[in-house]
Amino acid sequence: MTTVNKRVYSPQAHTLNGIDAGGEVGVLIDEGYDDEMEAQPGDLAVGVVDRATQFHRGQITTQDWIHMIDLLTGTVGNYVFWQRKSGAAAATGYVKHTITNPKIWQTQLRMNQKGYLECVADYECMAASEAATIKDMHAMTDSQAAPTGLAAARGGWRVTTATHGSISIYHLTGFDVMITAGLLKASNDADVAYTAVDVREDGLRVSGSLSFEDMSVKAVSLELKSQELLLAAAGSLAIRVVQSAGATSKDITIARTIIMRSTVRGGTRPGYTGVQASWRQTNDPTTPLTLAGTNKIIVIADAV
Repeated sequence: MTTVNKRVYSPQAHTLNGIDAGGEVGVLIDEGYDDEMEAQPGDLAVGVVDRATQFHRGQITTQDWIHMIDLLTGTVGNYVFWQRKSGAAAATGYVKHTITNPKIWQTQLRMNQKGYLECVADYECMAASEAATIKDMHAMTDSQAAPTGLAAARGGWRVTTATHGSISIYHLTGFDVMITAGLLKASNDADVAYTAVDVREDGLRVSGSLSFEDMSVKAVSLELKSQELLLAAAGSLAIRVVQSAGATSKDITIARTIIMRSTVRGGTRPGYTGVQASWRQTNDPTTPLTLAGTNKIIVIADAV
């Protein structure tokens, strides 16, 4: 029997809506039908099943984390990446994916101590016409040459300082930041897939969590650090992270955060007692926060 090998690996050279997102960790592609109708079987042993509304949606994970906001605000175009073909010569040993009209509706930063920060972006594709199908939204080109590699600003593997307002938070071991927009989509009339996909610019939800081992007790009031944070007014959450290979550290500043809940966990097993705290961003109607402009939801900048 002839050996067959149709495997691919190593997704690379991701460009999403004009943003070069190097430092790829992984890609997830989800395609199918959102609507399933099943008739009552009547005198049939198995009911009749119909399917409708094709979709293509997915997720990219990259260690080039500084593009969190760029990905959300970039001009919608194409998402292109390559994969290496197993057992093929390098000169023509790549397959190219071209995904059209990917609308990014959610991005997340996530970090655990002694690991690089990762940015995760979720997208939903908009079909270009009423007749467009999955293969139009996700086209393949076989037997390609190797793509040009993309530089990546990896880092975030250690937090050196963290504050909420005027409160210092020591021993931060992990955190995440998520920005979620409302997603509208519709498929009607003769549409095969979603021909209307919109990411709402209003009603953004900005939230996240902090993991730390700071069990300080505040003088006089005798509040545990987690209690002090819970009782504090809205304030900027500022986190400084170390970048890879000696590059300048980065400051992540999230405006007007409030701590919603904290859980203290300790035990007899080896390891320090830790705190898991969740937070939300709250707006100020007099100086509204936006993704762009002077009052930004989140700012990522070189440390000074």
